[in-house]
Amino acid sequence: MAFAEVAERARAAVGDDAVVTWAGLRLVEISAAGVTKAFALERLCRRLGVAPGEVVAVGDMPNDLAMLEWAGTGVAVANAQQSVLDIADEVVPSNIDDGVAVLLERIVAVQAARAR
Repeated sequence: MAFAEVAERARAAVGDDAVVTWAGLRLVEISAAGVTKAFALERLCRRLGVAPGEVVAVGDMPNDLAMLEWAGTGVAVANAQQSVLDIADEVVPSNIDDGVAVLLERIVAVQAARAR
C-alpha cells in the first residue's frame, strides 16, 4: 500500500481522537489529540519563561509543522518536505549541508555582537 494511503487510512480511523503525522515515509506516528512537538515545546517554554517569539524551531517533516507554526521563527532545512518549506519563515541549507549548524552559528554570532 502506498504510504499516502496508509497515512490517510490512519487519519480516517482515529478522527479527532488522535494526531496522525510522520517523520519519514516508512512510519506513521499517532499520538493523543493535541499532543504534538508544539505542545511539548510550549510546555517547556512556559516552564522556562520563554516567549514563543524568542523561539527558533527547525524542521523537515510533517510532524514538525505545528512546532514551526508555534515558534516565533519557523525554519526549514532545504531538503524538507514541501509542506514544511511552504510554512517556514526561513530556509537554511539542507541537513546534509549542515543547515542547522549554519543557523546556530549565525544566531550565536548575533548574540555575541549584541553582548559587546
